[in-house]
Amino acid sequence: MNKINKSDQNLKIEPLVEKLAVQLHFDPVYPELFSEALVHSSYSHEHGIPDNERLEFLGDSVLSLITTTFLYKNYPDYREGDLAKLKSIIVSAQALAELAKQLRLDSYIKLGAGESRSNGRAKPNILADLFEAFIGAYYLNFGLEQTTALVEPLIKKNLSEFNRQFTLLNAKNELQELAQSKGLFPKYRTVKEEGPPHQRRFTVEVLINDRQIGVGEGKSLKEAQNNAALAALSKFNRDKR
Repeated sequence: MNKINKSDQNLKIEPLVEKLAVQLHFDPVYPELFSEALVHSSYSHEHGIPDNERLEFLGDSVLSLITTTFLYKNYPDYREGDLAKLKSIIVSAQALAELAKQLRLDSYIKLGAGESRSNGRAKPNILADLFEAFIGAYYLNFGLEQTTALVEPLIKKNLSEFNRQFTLLNAKNELQELAQSKGLFPKYRTVKEEGPPHQRRFTVEVLINDRQIGVGEGKSLKEAQNNAALAALSKFNRDKR
């Protein structure tokens, strides 16, 4: 990686990267890394250039460190298990895909013809990998402190949603423990699955002794199950009154 002199920087920066840099207010030190971060493997195979998978590998670890540090500082009362659960929500493919869209990275990714036709810009896994690759490039350009300054506001902006998902995740575990204390075992059954592949909607019911005790919907099967568990817990609490 060669640092670009300001005198010839405009000649070196790819227009797509220059546009991204202007949008996100950064001045690339190694613009070629941002170019690489935008290349999906499908585009790489068609054009014979490196894809973003190595940067994705690096970005994954950088995000893990930033997220772990943020949670350690901001959730002093959480035990290790709860910190791990909340971290898994923040760095999940669904969450990172949403962060990629908030930075409008989906507008810049380079996809092969097949992925472009199949609406690859909307696929959570592709967008999550893109976000990690971008963070990897950002880290190599600006270091950990500046990368943290980029990522932490994104976490804070979405924290209410992350906490909501954490509550749902705990609901499923809480229902499991409550049922088992009574010698019962909740079962989850998918009632309905609808919508296009990139915008699925699931409806799940939770049953005990073949009796429905809760129904939930979600963008993923996991979210629908957690919502069903939350509904079941609400019913248990009402019945206690």
